[in-house]
Amino acid sequence: MKLYEKNTKISITIQGDGSEIFEYSLPLPHNYTRNGDIYTIEYAINGFFYTNKSVAYLNDILARFTLSMKVLDTEVSSTNEKGIELSLFQGLKSIIRHKNYEAIDIGQDNIFYAIKYYTENLIRESGEGNMISYSLIESFAFARFIDRAKDKSTLKAKCRSIWNWYNDKGWIIPTRKRKLTDKELKLTRQEAGKKAHKKLAEKTKAKVLKAIAGLEFMHEKVNIANVSRDAGVSRNTAKKYLIELGYKK
Repeated sequence: MKLYEKNTKISITIQGDGSEIFEYSLPLPHNYTRNGDIYTIEYAINGFFYTNKSVAYLNDILARFTLSMKVLDTEVSSTNEKGIELSLFQGLKSIIRHKNYEAIDIGQDNIFYAIKYYTENLIRESGEGNMISYSLIESFAFARFIDRAKDKSTLKAKCRSIWNWYNDKGWIIPTRKRKLTDKELKLTRQEAGKKAHKKLAEKTKAKVLKAIAGLEFMHEKVNIANVSRDAGVSRNTAKKYLIELGYKK
């Protein structure tokens, strides 16, 4: 397969309860895995990002994920899966840019923005207006990215640029305007949640119907145990749809 025929896979590890997907009207991920309050979502994206312009666009989306929710890690790789368009992620928070951003080579691994948002977290923890030690930022960068950066001087340049910018701003995080009011955002979340729940219910019901059809074709009993096994659903779910479909009272 030629380079231009490949697509891109992004993997994002998030700390949260999963509602973030609906809060920001994100498309359903291609893969979803959870471990406690940490989960990983994967998307196949149309196109292979290797030019400077396209890499910057991809990094912009990854940075917006970091701004919108508590992102623990991001990974980018190639894939042969059918992808979706990056434009579907426009529900994420927007980034306010300043002139120093363009002077830094952020690279395909999104190092610059990872350090930037780590710095913002430090500011929130210590309280806006309180100076953050440069050594904290540099220590974080070297611990996480020394094996991925071009060299130490490049990594230090990113740290200095970020520290200097927030120092010039008096260690205040710029206010980001939100398009929706609290009431509108709540309604949007509820609507997205209802749609997702309805879609999941329809998909589950289709699995149950397919399992029932298979059991009847094989002249096997249409009961909770067999439907649960063949449809890959819980016994309670199998029971619910068997009652709804008139197979069980």
